[in-house]
Amino acid sequence: MSLELLYASRAAQPDGIAVVHRDDRISHRELVELVELVAAGLAGRGIAPGDAVALLLPNNLEFVLCFHAVSALGAVLVPLNPQFKQEELEFCFRRCEVKAVITDDRCAGVCERISSSMDWPVDVITTRPAHPHMVTLEGLMSEHGAAPLAPRPADDVFVYQFSSGSTGRPKRVARTHANVRAEARTYATSMGITSADGVFCVVPLFHTYGMGCCLLSTAQTGATLVMLEDPNPFLLKRHRALDLLEQEQPTIFPGVPFSFRVLAEAPRDADLSSIRLCFSAGTALPRSTFDAFLDRFGIPVRQLYGCTEAGTLTANLDGDPVDTFASVGKPVSGVGVRILDDLGEPVPTGSIGELAVSSPALTAGYLDTAELTAEAFRDGEFITGDLGMVDDEGRVFLTGRKKLLIDVGGYKVDPIEVEDVVLSHPGVDEAVVVGVAGDNPGEELVKAVVVVTDNSDSREIIRFCRERLANYKVPHVVEFREEIPKSPMGKVLRKYLI
Repeated sequence: MSLELLYASRAAQPDGIAVVHRDDRISHRELVELVELVAAGLAGRGIAPGDAVALLLPNNLEFVLCFHAVSALGAVLVPLNPQFKQEELEFCFRRCEVKAVITDDRCAGVCERISSSMDWPVDVITTRPAHPHMVTLEGLMSEHGAAPLAPRPADDVFVYQFSSGSTGRPKRVARTHANVRAEARTYATSMGITSADGVFCVVPLFHTYGMGCCLLSTAQTGATLVMLEDPNPFLLKRHRALDLLEQEQPTIFPGVPFSFRVLAEAPRDADLSSIRLCFSAGTALPRSTFDAFLDRFGIPVRQLYGCTEAGTLTANLDGDPVDTFASVGKPVSGVGVRILDDLGEPVPTGSIGELAVSSPALTAGYLDTAELTAEAFRDGEFITGDLGMVDDEGRVFLTGRKKLLIDVGGYKVDPIEVEDVVLSHPGVDEAVVVGVAGDNPGEELVKAVVVVTDNSDSREIIRFCRERLANYKVPHVVEFREEIPKSPMGKVLRKYLI
């Protein structure tokens, strides 16, 4: 799907700039050739349609090339967080039955260890070799010539992603080429992005937000993708971000509340007048952050709402972004939003209920979990677990979550997954994980409340979790109790643990 769009951009503006990363300025013609070379190299390693290929890379040019090349072959993309630890990666590799993983020298060792433990061969391909015997992406690209690739069937699976959309281990979501193409169209039809735009990318490309608003939007429209190299930790990269914004003059800036707050508080000035649309997603945008960015740069930050299961769903494109700052906007083209009560019936306009969404970009359900699919997907709608309302103008407002997810810097953390890890510690008898307010407005921290059977202290439990969980999932606070408060029916009373 995505390569067809790249072919169209090459035909329309072959010498136009498609990607800016570090010192690289890749034209649409060059991008297509590089993608075709990667695809040919992967095919030469035996990657075939339907094979799952994991991408374990930071935001870089190689991620962009591999994203388009894997999908062009008809293989299934499995974009994963480079912060994941071995246990998390192995879970994803096994669940998707990955045949290859493309990574860098920092993650190559753990991928090789996982590969050696699998019941089937897993090819580990690196952007930079961790040792002399590794297969490299550059080596693959030199083995075969570039050749055009045929379009993929609409119903073929494009990507596997993992959602914390309900309790338990992350759920595998499959979205097809048709799903992804439907989302890609919205960036042109609903948001008005064109080939004259530049999209400034500071959000992770492995995430649905980055995949949609950065990779799919630029592929669909021919806009330029301007990537901030290694954007984490963003606080340390904010001066580089401001330099890029001034030098490259992008017009679209998808971010998270933290990135906008950090830039608003930067000790240096910058001219960001090229930006016409700033979008914030991942977690609610605090009014203080909205005001600070508007006061500093004269640009309103508009909220956007989406999910792993469907990509972008709504975007605030209101003519008055100041008065409507709290809204995540109206549904983008093809998306339907209904607000339901606890019985699944629509509530009156202006009343709060649970959001149910429909979209041509929506997955058919969770793989391997029929029970959860039946619970969350009904009659073509996805029951999101988010609470909100719709006003008389059709604007959507989010008011909270029905599910237990914790927002940590824009990442969704499932407390049940963290609880599973804490409970596997030999000294922990009971554990409950909750989200608590951080130091800054709208920020949450992960807190573990535990009952122990030995002398384990908080440092030991945090160390244990850090070895098994991505850093953003690790409890920031560990509280010890004699017992966990429960109702007469045995239900954990989480409200007394916050």
